[in-house]
Amino acid sequence: MREKTVFDFVADPTKENFLKHRELIITNPDYDPYSDDLDIMEKLYENKEYDKLNYYVTINVLLSPRAHFRKYFSLKQIGNTKAAESVMFICHNILSCMEKTGDGSIENPYIVIRVSDEKDFMELHLKKKYIQQRLIQHEDKYLDVLTLEDGSEVHFDITDAYQRSIFLSKKRKEEEEKPKNKKWWKF
Repeated sequence: MREKTVFDFVADPTKENFLKHRELIITNPDYDPYSDDLDIMEKLYENKEYDKLNYYVTINVLLSPRAHFRKYFSLKQIGNTKAAESVMFICHNILSCMEKTGDGSIENPYIVIRVSDEKDFMELHLKKKYIQQRLIQHEDKYLDVLTLEDGSEVHFDITDAYQRSIFLSKKRKEEEEKPKNKKWWKF
């Protein structure tokens, strides 16, 4: 039997499959919802390092619409139209599956992996811009509330990203506070 991969949902882009494959990411020990991977990818694109960008993969960008959108343009730059179309297909499926996770209400928010996914979803999928973002706690969830230009609000469940960022912050702080083992002869 074949091992499941994060992209199996592409063949069957249902809410259940997307959430199941999302779980593979958020339970991975390397998951960091605020990683600098998207900045690295942007820098590679700006520096025209298309081959490096096209092969850039970390757990943190596997289901990132922005990562796939950037790779689409990179692949177009080197003339690989077929691969670019495949990457854009994946990007659209990710956005479509995000939409299936909720309706944007406080009771049924959209579920994301990275906070940056909110902007991608709004701009690339819904074709809307927001003017304000704020964090709230609703029941046992952490939600980002985006206020649109017309005053309406869209809610995103960022509970997993929020909790992971707290965990990583505590872990970094503990590492910084650990006494450094000095050699007995170094003063």
